[in-house]
Amino acid sequence: MAAIEFSGARKLYGQSLAIKDIDLALPEGAFVVILGPSGCGKSTLLRMIAGLESISGGELRIHGQRMNEREPKDRGCAMVFQNYALYPHMTVGENIAYPLKVAGVSKDERKARVIEVAQALELGALLERRPGQLSGGQRQRVAMGRAMVRQPKVFLYDEPLSNLDAKLRVQMRLELRRLHEKLGATSLLVTHDQQEGMTLADYLVVMNGGVVEQVGTPREVYEKPATKFVAGFLGAPAMNLLPAVTDPSGRNAVFENGPATVMAGRLEAGRELVVGIRPEHVGEGTLPLTVELVEDLGHAALVHGRLSGGAAVQLVRPVERAPGRGEKIGIGFDPARLHLFDGRTGQRLEAHAVAENHEAVSQPRVTTH
Repeated sequence: MAAIEFSGARKLYGQSLAIKDIDLALPEGAFVVILGPSGCGKSTLLRMIAGLESISGGELRIHGQRMNEREPKDRGCAMVFQNYALYPHMTVGENIAYPLKVAGVSKDERKARVIEVAQALELGALLERRPGQLSGGQRQRVAMGRAMVRQPKVFLYDEPLSNLDAKLRVQMRLELRRLHEKLGATSLLVTHDQQEGMTLADYLVVMNGGVVEQVGTPREVYEKPATKFVAGFLGAPAMNLLPAVTDPSGRNAVFENGPATVMAGRLEAGRELVVGIRPEHVGEGTLPLTVELVEDLGHAALVHGRLSGGAAVQLVRPVERAPGRGEKIGIGFDPARLHLFDGRTGQRLEAHAVAENHEAVSQPRVTTH
C-alpha cells in the first residue's frame, strides 16, 4: 500500500491552477524529495498533504484513508517548517513537549518522550535553554524534535535547511538521513536544492509549473531524464541543451544555428529535436569550439565556449589540461551519451535506435576524466 497517494489532485487559487491534476503514489517508509524551482507548486503539494491547504479537486489518501476533509491533527503527519516556528518564550524542552501538551498527554509521559527525543537529537544538555540562545543547527534540531515527539507516520519537511550555511546544511543532511533510517517513517522533503535531493532521496519527484515531470530514484532521474526540463534542472553544471533538426536521412541532428551534426539514430527527416549532453560527457573531436571562459572549480575546470554556428557548450576538463580563454579546441559527442528530446513537447525520445558502426560527423574521441 502507498503511504501517500494523490489521484487527480488539483489546487486552485481563484482562477489560477497551482497544482494540475496530479496522480502520485509514494511508497511507505521511503525518503521522498519533492524537487523543483520556486513557484513550481512543491510547497503547495506538501501543505495539501498536511491539511494546511484545501484540495480543490481529486483525492488524497494517506495509508489508504481519504484525507480531503480531515483536520491536520487527524492526518498522522508532522511538519517541520523553513523558519523553525519555535516559541521564543519557551525552553527547548517546552517547545518539544508542546504538541503533546495540546493533545492532552500526561505530564509524566510528556517528560519521558521529550527526554527520548532529546537524546536522539543530542539536545539533552540544551533542554532548559530558549531558542534565542541556540545556533541555527540546534534550532533546526529542536523543530525536528517537536515533530518527532508526536511519533507520526509521515514527516513533512518544507525546505528545512535553506536558512543554514553551506557546511551546516551538509551536517544536517546527514542528520536527516540518519533519523529517517532510525525512525522508519515516511519522509517528504521539499527543496529547490538538487544536491539535497540527490543525496537524501530514495525517490525524487521533480515538479515544474504545477505538474510532476518525473518520479524515480536519483540515479534514474539523473541518467535518464524524462523531459527537457528535468535534463536542464538536474545536474551541476547543467546539461547542454542544443536545438537541432534531423537531416534528410533522419540519422543526424543538425544544430539550428550551425552546420555541426551529431548522430541521432533513426528518426524521420526534419524532426525538431533538442540534443542534450552533460558537460562531463563532452569528449574530444573535430567540432570547432572557441573558449570564452574557464572556471577553476578546484577538482576540475568548467569550460564555456561556442561552436562555429554560435551554440553555447559547457564541458569539464582536468585543471592541468584546461584550455585558455580565446583558444580554439575540438570537441565531440559520444552518441551513447546523448539525450534526445522532442523539440515541441520536450519529452524524451526513446524510440531512436543508434545504428551500430554509424559514424557521427564530429568523430568523437571520448576521454575519461
